[in-house]
Amino acid sequence: MSAVRAIVVIGISSLCLLVYGPPMFTAIGWAYTGVHYPGTGRGSTRVAGNIVVTVDARSPAYRAGLRTGDVIACLSVADAEVLSPQYAHLVAYAGQPVRLCAEHNGAWRSLSFVPQRMERAHRMASLYGSPAMAALRLFVYVVFLFVGCALVMVRPSPMTWLLWVFCALNAPSAAANAVLVVAPPASYALLRVVLSIESDASSAVLALFALVVPQNSAPPGWRRIAFRIIAACALAIVGYAVCEALLTSVELGSIGEWLDEAFAVVTVAIVAARLATMEREERARFGWAAFAIVYGVVVNDVRNVVPSSEISTIAGLLTVVMPLALMYAILRRHVIDVRFVISRGVVYAAVTTLVIGLIGVVDWATSTYLHEARAALALDAAVTIALGFLLHRTYGWVESAVDFLLFRHKHEAGAYLQRLARTLPFAEHAKAVDRALVHDPYEKLDLTAAALFRPQGSRYVASLAEGWPTHAVPAFERDDDIVRFLLAERTHLFVGDLRAYVAQPFRELGGAPALAVPIFARSRLIAFALYGMHRDGTQLDPDEIALLERLCEAAAQAYVSIELMRYEATGAAAVAAMEPL
Repeated sequence: MSAVRAIVVIGISSLCLLVYGPPMFTAIGWAYTGVHYPGTGRGSTRVAGNIVVTVDARSPAYRAGLRTGDVIACLSVADAEVLSPQYAHLVAYAGQPVRLCAEHNGAWRSLSFVPQRMERAHRMASLYGSPAMAALRLFVYVVFLFVGCALVMVRPSPMTWLLWVFCALNAPSAAANAVLVVAPPASYALLRVVLSIESDASSAVLALFALVVPQNSAPPGWRRIAFRIIAACALAIVGYAVCEALLTSVELGSIGEWLDEAFAVVTVAIVAARLATMEREERARFGWAAFAIVYGVVVNDVRNVVPSSEISTIAGLLTVVMPLALMYAILRRHVIDVRFVISRGVVYAAVTTLVIGLIGVVDWATSTYLHEARAALALDAAVTIALGFLLHRTYGWVESAVDFLLFRHKHEAGAYLQRLARTLPFAEHAKAVDRALVHDPYEKLDLTAAALFRPQGSRYVASLAEGWPTHAVPAFERDDDIVRFLLAERTHLFVGDLRAYVAQPFRELGGAPALAVPIFARSRLIAFALYGMHRDGTQLDPDEIALLERLCEAAAQAYVSIELMRYEATGAAAVAAMEPL
């Protein structure tokens, strides 16, 4: 199942990059036809029914015989896009004829003409401002899509699936709308389905995500009812988008636009309602995600509603903030708990891979430019060496940035606990080791609770606890599940993998344990420690689990050493007592 999930997620994500990426860097000419007609609504690119047109004198359409007041019909999807009143100036020049039917003075006739190529003053200036800004938009989209794919792979749930779908739909599609009109009719019709779903369904998916995050699914109550209603509307929107993309002779109205506006309002209302009903700690954790969601809705609405092209362009550029803010909320604020599967090594590898890819793109672009400029080969080599030096220096920057943004507190806590583990073999009293296993992890890792269990007769009894009242912590019989699993596996154990009765008494005390770590002396289980999750509601990650295991291993050596010292002291006292005899 995981292999199928990976194929589906990576395959669709790769298709999205293939559809949206290359057109962003394609220099295109304006396909001028000279035809104008009233639009069918905000952002509409459809010719719905028969349309009365106006025609510029001496334009390609005029020379073909089309006149002002004529009624046009019989347009293919691609030809309708070329004649679109809203986006005609963005459509790529294909050098292919536009074919249509026209009614003039009550008589219908077939016409065809080749649009005139009109060069742009600046390459892609009307869409992204510059190739550098286009690269920034694409880079942010790639990062957004990469994180969405990774979350679905490592933690599949309705929440992560919705995030991935939104990541895929939140694409810079303006260039694809302009360039892909040159594709063959059948291919272009299929691509229009994808582009229509992207533009019409993203608001509904974001509303669904706002309902479930940070849980895996919508809980019972108003959120579950709203989830089902919005999900049904989202399916209807997808059907509408398919019809809108494939049909040009049927008047569909502005249903999609109304729903888009409605979902924008609904999403903001959902976020506001959730913030108002959350506890203080949960609200602080959800705050960045709430900001990202509301910001994305507002900027997208401004981009679509405001008629000024300058304001729309600026709003489009500002959309890059939303993915970055949402990724910060996921990784830094742990809105989606990924720390149990993503360690520092994984994050370093992912970030470094992105940096290497970016530098590789820069190296390729520089080499291509120098080749086209017929620059010396030595200069190209110098640029490559300089980029290699930059990559060497970048690793240190990446490590520092990741530690500062994501793992600073964890890094400090880990360094202290490692130093603490090195001191345990020098402990002379078991109580000092007990405190090191309970108090220090509880404080440094911000755990909800921690407790140490030592054998007393036929049971393991809590000798020290934090977060749970020591006198109320339940004891474990030697035949309990948790003891037998620790004896059999001799490694850490996730308490949630056991039956519910093991953790139930702890829930009544304020919080269930998440992790059990054994302490062995040869084959004897001389103690084990229970640790809760983090106080912000996230689980322990692999680095922290490994750190606690090393601490317990050092504690096992310390307990054995203390027991040997006690035996030596007892033996020395016995020898001293026997000397007078």
